[in-house]
Amino acid sequence: MKSMYNSDQDGRPNEPAEAVNSPDLDVLSKAHHARRFKRGLLWMGAGALTLVSSFAINFLCFQCGVDFHLPMYVLTSLGALGLLKGMMSIF
Repeated sequence: MKSMYNSDQDGRPNEPAEAVNSPDLDVLSKAHHARRFKRGLLWMGAGALTLVSSFAINFLCFQCGVDFHLPMYVLTSLGALGLLKGMMSIF
């Protein structure tokens, strides 16, 4: 007669089949964190590069006497948003 409880003859609980065949969750968590960290670094790098290019374009436009309001606000905003997205991906 089969026991209606999930245990062996000694009364110890049997391991469910899903727990035995499932991958280690700690390994999956570390891999997921590594992917997010790499993606966050890429976003932060792109944001920092955009901010540096914005500074260079603004400096050149100011020296030449050209209106620099549009590149100043657009590129600076995009760079700051890239940095924030990268930080959100990491943390």
